[in-house]
Formats: sequence, structure tokens, C-alpha cells
Amino acid sequence: MKIQLWSKTTAGKWAASLTLLFIVLMSSKLLTLGISIRIPLPTPFIAGLGVIGFIMGIVSFVKNKDRSLLILLSFLIGLLIIFWVAAEIAFPH
Repeated sequence: MKIQLWSKTTAGKWAASLTLLFIVLMSSKLLTLGISIRIPLPTPFIAGLGVIGFIMGIVSFVKNKDRSLLILLSFLIGLLIIFWVAAEIAFPH
């Protein structure tokens, strides 16, 4: 079984793109915390992009049997976001 980096299916490309967009936006948002230039997107909106990428990754994995590396990354990032939201709901601060 050969694992590719990028997906060949449309749903897989969407999942990988949204996951990479989530990573870029969150890292740039965290890097600009001390700088006066900020990204005007709220964190829940950016997290929603990651969850949509997770759902598209599940669709691509189940429907098209897609086994690319970025699809597996979308699973990892999506589960991290879901656990983060569940922890925020269970243990508010």
C-alpha cells in the first residue's frame, strides 16, 4: 500500500486544503499576539474550517478509500479541535 502526500480526489483536496488553511491561520494568529497587526478572524471561525476539513476527510476516506498523508493529518487536527471544544464546554474557565 503506497501512501501519497496529496489526495487525488476532490473531497480529499478540500480536506487537505482546509486543514492546511487552519494550520496557517492559527499559527499566524498565535504569532501575532504580541504584535499590533492582528488577523481579524475569530478563533471559532478558524476552528470551523478545521472541523469542515475533518468532515471532508472522513467523506474522502470512507467514500473514495483515500489514504493520503494530508487526509490523515486532517483526522488528527479535526480530533484535536473536537477535544478542545469538548474540554472548553466541560471545564470552562
